[in-house]
Amino acid sequence: MRFDEILSYFDSLSLARESVVSMVFYYTVIITLIIALLGLLLLFWRSLLSRNQTQSELQAELTKSRIEEARAVESLSGKHAQLESAQLRIKELEESVLLLERQNAEISTELSSSKRSLESEKATIKEVQEKLTDSFKNIASEVLHGSNKQFLDLAKNQFSKERQEAAGEFDHRKEAIRNLVSPLQTILEKYQKEVAQIEKERQRSYSTVETELKRVIESNSTLSAQTVALTNALKKPNVRGRWGEVQLRNCIELAGMSEYADVTFQDQHEKEDGRKLFPDMTVKMPGGRIVVVDSKTPLDGFIASLEATSEEERQLAMIRHGRHVKEHVQKLAAKDYARAIEEAADFTVMFLPNESFLYAALEGEPDIVEYALNKRILIATPPTLVGLLKVIRFGWNEEKVAENASKIFETGKELHKRLCDFIEAYTEIGRSLEKAHNSYETGLKRLESRVLVQARRLEDLGAKSTKELSN
Repeated sequence: MRFDEILSYFDSLSLARESVVSMVFYYTVIITLIIALLGLLLLFWRSLLSRNQTQSELQAELTKSRIEEARAVESLSGKHAQLESAQLRIKELEESVLLLERQNAEISTELSSSKRSLESEKATIKEVQEKLTDSFKNIASEVLHGSNKQFLDLAKNQFSKERQEAAGEFDHRKEAIRNLVSPLQTILEKYQKEVAQIEKERQRSYSTVETELKRVIESNSTLSAQTVALTNALKKPNVRGRWGEVQLRNCIELAGMSEYADVTFQDQHEKEDGRKLFPDMTVKMPGGRIVVVDSKTPLDGFIASLEATSEEERQLAMIRHGRHVKEHVQKLAAKDYARAIEEAADFTVMFLPNESFLYAALEGEPDIVEYALNKRILIATPPTLVGLLKVIRFGWNEEKVAENASKIFETGKELHKRLCDFIEAYTEIGRSLEKAHNSYETGLKRLESRVLVQARRLEDLGAKSTKELSN
């Protein structure tokens, strides 16, 4: 490979490296945009979660879409990791290129030196030729009268010898240059193959990212359609009521109150004037008191705030939403459950199925919580209602513990009485045994001192049986 070809090959490698760097930059920008888009989708998803969560079918579809998004994000993260690996590989290749450039500089220096040596050899050969010419002239003049054949042979031999020496030196230097250039050529070919492989991987990764991006766009379209369907469904009063009931049951399960039979739904109560009341849920507390929970789903103003195209429209919708919530507080306070239900607590819980409803109402009516408390209404969202139910469950647990403690105390008293009776009976048995033992000792002493003495005298007199008296 000639020196000019090597330089042109390095130029092509530099262009390829610049192409790879620009490709990596372009690819990084695409990944950044995709991550930003996914972040916006997640934010949009969270905002949607604040106003939906109804009907099990729609919730299942939304969960499926979210899983698909998570898979797409995971796949894109994997592609991003592949890009980072490719960038590291490109960095290593750049370092190899720098090393090759340094080697190229050294080879260029050696080539220049070799070129100068060749030029010097050429000058030497030219000088030798000139000397030979002079020698030929001298020899010609000296052997003018000699044989022409002898003169020609001598000249031919001399010239052939000089030419062989010059050719051998040239071949030696050519072989040295080839040995220097051959490793460089091998490295450059390897580098070219790796760049081609990276380009193939880039094309494949770009195709995969494009496919994943299309999937995300399709998921977004599906999610938007489902959101529209969910919004339209929530505009129906019966669907709102079902959603509120579902959320109440979810709170019961999260609080661990499912095992208790002290929660009733749609229980009927009658006021003094004959009107009937149907609270959404009543929870019995220890001591016989009842907490009344009524679910409200004010959505008109809230949805309008989400669909607003300007900040002014959004603020007006928030104010309208806050007024709707305040109206629900007034209507619930007018029912006066505390007076209608004898066991009811002196406050009523107004349940909002989503925290965003309360936050939006606070933005429109900042004093709505204080206003509701003055009306003896406690505004609760799923987290606060779960906390309240857990407190009630803890009270029931304490009630059971106290009841069990009382039973344990009575059982302990009975056990203590029976233990005392047993000890008395056992003590009496001991006294009886001791009395029997004393009687036994007394009888034994009398037997030895009175009866056995006479029996031994009978033995001495010869009146004895075949058996002998024991000692």
